[in-house]
Amino acid sequence: MLYILTALKCEASALADLPGEVVVTGAGERAQECIARIGLNADDYVLNVGICAGENKGRGYLINQVISMTSGRRFYPDILFDSGAEEKTVTTSPSVVTEVENDMLYDMESSIICERVLKVIPPSALAIYKVVSDNGGDFPSKNEITKMIRGHIDEIRKIAEMLISQGGNESYGFLADEVYDEMHLTQYMRNELKDIEHYCAVSGREDELLNLLRKMREEGKLPAKDKKTGREVLDEIYSYLR
Repeated sequence: MLYILTALKCEASALADLPGEVVVTGAGERAQECIARIGLNADDYVLNVGICAGENKGRGYLINQVISMTSGRRFYPDILFDSGAEEKTVTTSPSVVTEVENDMLYDMESSIICERVLKVIPPSALAIYKVVSDNGGDFPSKNEITKMIRGHIDEIRKIAEMLISQGGNESYGFLADEVYDEMHLTQYMRNELKDIEHYCAVSGREDELLNLLRKMREEGKLPAKDKKTGREVLDEIYSYLR
């Protein structure tokens, strides 16, 4: 099943003819409860479509990296198909952004959606498409938002069809279960490590991560003594891979 998640009804009204079920999640943190009610299965797909703040009003982007402004956590949807869409990073803010930095995109939902759905489906089953609606100071009307999304409907449909026809959901785990245990991670941190694992698998950096873990064992950083040192190890892995 493909679920097409949008924050606003005016976004959803432009997506009625797409394959799958369109779900209006609400903006920001409100999306969490709505996603929980969907009841995702491991073989489902999720496409998030919506507006964002940035430069180049009206341009659409396929998102290849999501950054949470609140936690600093990064998510990497695995784009295994070539739709021809321009790719970009989006940063999720807990509040409305009123000023954008050069060449940056901002929204209020992407990291929340990633955190929720990637606990159930692999990154290869998730796609995010954002249309720039404003630069932080010229927010459009509901009718304008609908028109903007509708202007990209052919590209969005193409992404939706390619997402669900890529041959099934695939997991990218390559780390032994013992790695998760020796780092003394909380469930939240285990999910972070799994995101890193998926990223390394699809970007061809498995050996880099394995070599880094081996070096940490040689230096005595692993096994971690407790959750605090496990957090430090995880942060070092993040820093290395950036």
